[in-house]
Amino acid sequence: MSNVIMERLQAGGMAYTIDAWPLESYLATLPTRPATQITPFCQHGYVASWTIHEGTLYLTAVSTEPFARLFADHPGPVAATWFSGIIHGWHGDRRYNGYRARKFSNDEIVLEIAAGQVVREWVLDLRAVPDQTDDELRLSLPAFLWPARLRD
Repeated sequence: MSNVIMERLQAGGMAYTIDAWPLESYLATLPTRPATQITPFCQHGYVASWTIHEGTLYLTAVSTEPFARLFADHPGPVAATWFSGIIHGWHGDRRYNGYRARKFSNDEIVLEIAAGQVVREWVLDLRAVPDQTDDELRLSLPAFLWPARLRD
């Protein structure tokens, strides 16, 4: 899906789009999940914002009222001690490389989190990775999707 609303993470002075939903681990522990409208573009019923500060993952905002009320008694950011897993984030436009095209961005981050603490962190500068060649593009797309320069 190309128009799914993704979550955001602030880390090292940069804003990343992430492909993880760390709040889901917390919601799984609740007796009942707060009711919100789920749409094809917002499949979890909320969008959360996150930050890494001094090696800890914090929830800084939640887009919908029922979820925001979960943390009403916590002033400011909430340490995400419930979350353990991998968070992959990217900054900027995505581009493609190789046959069976892999999407990537010039700036990416991969975080391994254990109980809300950053255990390992990889900050990737992928500017030197070449874009997909015309031959790779031909192999990865059906002919009717080829750009005009490839149809000759």
